Amino acid sequence: MTGRRTGTAKTAEPGFAGRATVDSLLRRAADIRPDIGALADASNRTALIGGEPRRLDWASLDRAVDVLAARFQALGFPLDSVIATQFPLCTDAVVGFLAIARAGLISAPIPLGWGRRETVAHLQRVGARGILTCGRAGPLECADMMRFAAAETFSVRFVMSIGGPSLDGVVSLDDIFDHDGPADRIEITRPGNPADHVVMVTAETAADGLYPVPRSHNELIAGGLGAFMAGVPDETSVLAASLAPDSFAAIALQIVPWLMSGGRLIVHPPLAPRVLADDLGPAGVTHVILPVAAGAIILRPAPENRPVLRHLTLLARRGDELGLALALRPEGVAVDSFLAIGEAALTRIVPGGGGAAIPLGPDTFATGAGQAPILVETRVTAGGTLAVKGAMVPSAAFPPGAERDVPPVWLVDAQGYFDTQLPVSVDKATKTLSVSGRTAGVVSVGGRRLAERDIKQAYQDAGGDIAPVIKDDAVLGQRVSGVIGDGRAIVGLALRLEATGLTPLGIPGAARQGTRVPFEDTRPKEPESPRDALAETQATLEQLLTMARTAIAR
Repeated sequence: MTGRRTGTAKTAEPGFAGRATVDSLLRRAADIRPDIGALADASNRTALIGGEPRRLDWASLDRAVDVLAARFQALGFPLDSVIATQFPLCTDAVVGFLAIARAGLISAPIPLGWGRRETVAHLQRVGARGILTCGRAGPLECADMMRFAAAETFSVRFVMSIGGPSLDGVVSLDDIFDHDGPADRIEITRPGNPADHVVMVTAETAADGLYPVPRSHNELIAGGLGAFMAGVPDETSVLAASLAPDSFAAIALQIVPWLMSGGRLIVHPPLAPRVLADDLGPAGVTHVILPVAAGAIILRPAPENRPVLRHLTLLARRGDELGLALALRPEGVAVDSFLAIGEAALTRIVPGGGGAAIPLGPDTFATGAGQAPILVETRVTAGGTLAVKGAMVPSAAFPPGAERDVPPVWLVDAQGYFDTQLPVSVDKATKTLSVSGRTAGVVSVGGRRLAERDIKQAYQDAGGDIAPVIKDDAVLGQRVSGVIGDGRAIVGLALRLEATGLTPLGIPGAARQGTRVPFEDTRPKEPESPRDALAETQATLEQLLTMARTAIAR
């Protein structure tokens, strides 16, 4: 395949959304409905992130975005500088994303599960000029990890945080929400169409490793248009979102439809789905956006406990989740399901000849759309893999000229198709495609995609008689097990793998705080009994010995 170099601004045909940018959608809503509630944190923010839950109307949100964008300008970031971000889903994450866009910069979200090694490698590859993050997300100390990652990345000039403790080398931006009175309106003047400039760069995984995928405002809005037409939210809608803001799918399914509608968005950190379920009724939620695995949990409350819920958007990230997405059909609630094909595109999940499938050919995401734009078009390559193009699919590598680098890089063919390397089979009768496998060399663990070669290298670097075994898992999709010849090796393995984001017996990329991890149970803590250090040490040793005996027996 050959790549087309277009830089950070595309000069081909104008996008279907005209000159609209994501931050201009915010400006329009703030001008029309300034005093109406726009954005709110979930009730469990304090336990998971810290700080009191924020409640912002459209005017306050627009002002905070302007203030933060002005701070970026004062720090001297040139136009199209890359600002890496790492947040759980919260109001701070939304404000940061919109402010980066308004300042004419490029957002590069870093998943919370990443370790320091892959974070540094990605920062270097995208040429990040700055990092914007929070204090913590559950047990992960984001600002602390990012300042050390920045020390290994020559291009990073500033590490900035919203919330969290004061740390050496980290610029605190907590005061952006304390601005009194109107803020200076930040307007960026660009040549050409401002919506054709790159606004976000996400990370895709191939068998050869990670590489950046750029998206313009037009491409991002195209991805969100499908979700908007499915749920049809309006200014009276209350949307509850729960997808981590580190992917194209999360921004397209949650942020873009909300900005288009001018309704109210409640953001839930993706760590406590039962809290979201309990809040449906009291918050008057009309639309919910969820990963497929959380769908059954959210819909467990009786219909009378979610009286105004009318639409559910489900996101699947693996082929084996398609059937589950179609099976969730609660009474009185419309459901639309989407498959995230890595960072390439979003497609609808529809009934096919052999079960759940995705449409074959051009798709406008609307019935009887006439001249509606083709948001995504699918076809099968000669090798039996899925290829996509369309208004939401990028056509250029990042940074400009990267198509001449050593793979992996984002490349499209002469017709604009990107080969996803995902095996599919065709049902000609229903004009659908069934996912018949997984991308070769890529492991999907709970929605997170990792290069199989990187996993093997991490185990090899750990040393000792250790080998990874990748197994299918009904819930996670796949899981990685370590077969060890020496029970003591698991201790060294855990320490070495933490830098890669693969932490055994714990949370990816995180360290446990004491003996409690505030992920699901966010009720007040009960008084803890005095610790017996000797008993805890003995229990840990017994656990390691049991694991060693089991491994030897196998």
